[in-house]
Amino acid sequence: MLFPAVWDYIVVGGGIAGSVISSRLLEQNPALRILLIEAGPDVSNRTDIVYINSTNTVMGDFDYNYQTVPQANLVNRIIPNPAGRALGGGSVINQGGWTRGSSLDYDLWAETVGDQRWSYAGQLPYFRKTEDYCDDSNPEHQGSGGPVHVDSITCTGRHYPLREKVLESWHENGVESIPDLDGNVGRILGVGELYESRRDGKREIASSVYSLEGVTVLTETLVESVTSTKGEDGEVQATGVGLANGTEYQAKRVVVSAGAYRSPQVLMLSGIGPARTLAKHGIEQVVDLPDVGQNLADHMMLLLQWRLKDPSLGYAYGSDNPLFSEPPYDSGNPNDFVTTTVVPKEEGQEAQYPGTCSSAQSDSQLADMENYISYSAVPSDDPPIAVDGTHLSTSLASLHPTSRGSVTISSRDASVHPVIDPNYLSTVADRRVWWESLRRLTLVMVGNATALGRDVVDSETPPSAFVARPLSPKSAQDDAYLDARITADAHSIYHGQGTCAMGKVVDTSLRVRGVRGLYVADASVFPVVIGAHLQAAVYGLAEQAAVIIAADDQ
Repeated sequence: MLFPAVWDYIVVGGGIAGSVISSRLLEQNPALRILLIEAGPDVSNRTDIVYINSTNTVMGDFDYNYQTVPQANLVNRIIPNPAGRALGGGSVINQGGWTRGSSLDYDLWAETVGDQRWSYAGQLPYFRKTEDYCDDSNPEHQGSGGPVHVDSITCTGRHYPLREKVLESWHENGVESIPDLDGNVGRILGVGELYESRRDGKREIASSVYSLEGVTVLTETLVESVTSTKGEDGEVQATGVGLANGTEYQAKRVVVSAGAYRSPQVLMLSGIGPARTLAKHGIEQVVDLPDVGQNLADHMMLLLQWRLKDPSLGYAYGSDNPLFSEPPYDSGNPNDFVTTTVVPKEEGQEAQYPGTCSSAQSDSQLADMENYISYSAVPSDDPPIAVDGTHLSTSLASLHPTSRGSVTISSRDASVHPVIDPNYLSTVADRRVWWESLRRLTLVMVGNATALGRDVVDSETPPSAFVARPLSPKSAQDDAYLDARITADAHSIYHGQGTCAMGKVVDTSLRVRGVRGLYVADASVFPVVIGAHLQAAVYGLAEQAAVIIAADDQ
């Protein structure tokens, strides 16, 4: 393969952001010479990652299999933090959830950095540009004809047997339906349908749906660092990249899109980061940027299992209900709805938990919690739960944690995983949100307060350590018990973000502070927590990044 002496752009990381940016830059100017470098393989022809029942996704062959340091607030557990290691990145291993999050998140982003390009209105054209919605119920918000097909429960023709009772139960709990059941129009509070990035049940891989024809792609190639020079005026200029094998490539512009864990690692290995960290590992300092690797946020999730009163009614997967064998039910995850609720703010809360509220946020909320009710048990060995039609499961996730952690390095070797410390549950605010949300979910699932509790669910089936005291309306009033459940079983939902935060590490045009010709564009630049599955937000970011970076080169 014959390479030019100097590339116009080198993009580090062929995940969602890197694939979109490379594709769109070339679309704007077909004469550009673009080199996209990805550490993992090209898996576009692998059939074992495509469908809902695929087994080679998270924790599989195309996962970095990152792990956190022991988490002090989760009884010192080491928590898996998967990240895609393949061309297409997270779109190769994720569950396909397509949720943008609240417009308030993006408006707070714009307010935080002082640039309305990053508000919900500013990013909406780029959200829409990436999308090909299965219907046109909200054309002002939904995209049509974009690269990523977005499907819903209704569009795929799935009518799950508990659909009406689930809706009725949330309504009885005081949670109303979102208009049109569409949570992708800037409003997320309430009950909405599950949307997924699938076409005919197959996952949409970013590097496949965004054309990379004309882009030179190197896979299974690890970038160690960004190379640079310092001019007589003291200004630092990015000049290209150095690979882990010692090869160097020159470029006029470098875009780092390696994700919330790898992007700060690349910067630090390039001499861009906290001076103390660089000195510790004998790395020559290029620019002292103390915020590289700081501000890490991640969403946590808790999975719960609920035993059915009468499994013979065929409510769950694994039962004899022939409905689940029909073709539409292979087209997406076995969930009807995404329900998002708020925890009311207590008097004096802003003083007690500084930094959790802003004029761009609702006065009535501290944080959102997202819940799925799945028509299948989650296979488990503690205690053994088979997918045999006897259980439903729920997934409860925090959307706006106030805890912040960090990513750093332990070696100059680029192949050594970064040190990840999300610092989960380190604030009183986060714990309170979890307690209140678990209480609410328990009242929905068991007892006499809702249709599910009265007619469908018998009891919770907890892990063995809690078998003598499952979740119930009574046990859920005990904060210490709820805390023990969370700290013993909550885990990451794989949404790391914020480690090269806009306003601190990059400016609002994604330029790394103090280095000309160097950009970072991926979830690491989010300056505030985006309360959603991150892929929709990353696609939108990358679409706008390609426009901004191209204009910067004029």
